[in-house]
Amino acid sequence: MTTHMEHLLNVRLCERFGDAAGWSEVTRLTASHLRVVVTALGAEDALTFLTAARRALDEEESRAGTIHLGFGAHLWTHLEDVSWGASSLARTSAWDAMLTLHRLSVLAPDPGLGAHLDSAVDACRLRLVPAAAGF
Repeated sequence: MTTHMEHLLNVRLCERFGDAAGWSEVTRLTASHLRVVVTALGAEDALTFLTAARRALDEEESRAGTIHLGFGAHLWTHLEDVSWGASSLARTSAWDAMLTLHRLSVLAPDPGLGAHLDSAVDACRLRLVPAAAGF
């Protein structure tokens, strides 16, 4: 991950969760795993992956209390929807990091994986579409 991308991710996380020095343990752990995702995939593929993860999380939450296969199955389905393609070491690393993120969110549900994913998605979008492009 470039220093610029790391800065954008940290800025977005700080906007949502306050100064990094005051982050909860789960937010610190989540931030490091989000860095793995973005480092492994780069901003463009990370945006695709994180968006699929957000959709999978939303689907899991909407099916709470019903029989369903869970977050990993929903993530796989949403990645197939965007023609994710063949596996690679980078994609495997991102997959493992995301499953760890999900497990952390189950063990410590506050502030929630969705808030962390939204911050990372925003950072990737900023990296791909600089603010000056809108003018």
